[in-house]
Amino acid sequence: MQSITISNVITPLFMGLGAIASTTSLTLLPSPVYASCASPLDDGGFEQQTVASIVRPWIREGRSGIDINKGLSFSGKNNAWIRHNQGWNGIRQPVKLRAGSTYTLTARVRTSGNLTDGYFGFRNSQQKSVAQTQFGAMPKYRELKVSFLPQETGTYYVFTGLWALNQDTWAQVDEVRITGGSCADT
Repeated sequence: MQSITISNVITPLFMGLGAIASTTSLTLLPSPVYASCASPLDDGGFEQQTVASIVRPWIREGRSGIDINKGLSFSGKNNAWIRHNQGWNGIRQPVKLRAGSTYTLTARVRTSGNLTDGYFGFRNSQQKSVAQTQFGAMPKYRELKVSFLPQETGTYYVFTGLWALNQDTWAQVDEVRITGGSCADT
């Protein structure tokens, strides 16, 4: 690697009685260039959510919402909650993924002690699960992780949800992240 020197000499400038002369030299040294790739996932910490109901880029499924400034989150001020006494309830977000790139989805989740049927992962554009993990009761925040290698480029969904089996069941979700992929992802 080479350095580049730029010199600029300002010739004397006559101003009445005197003259001013200046020489300026700037040396540019090579520096590493790092790729800056944006995650295909937005607002994984739920900090952009300003109301108690789920808003874009997240989508609610059944009963879910946002704990705003309640100190219940893993980090930051907010988290998402999922809670009901029956049926499927969850949250999801569409993401664009590229074929041939491996993606790892992580989140911090804690749940009620009676949860037996929670799911976290990726779905295809028809909402069919393509990579997921099942989880149960977790009284303290725990990291969940799922990896996925899409065979087709397109829209997928990341999701977290639970089946409530006729009793009050809940989960709190925070710090959802996608790593991997390539700089061509959006």
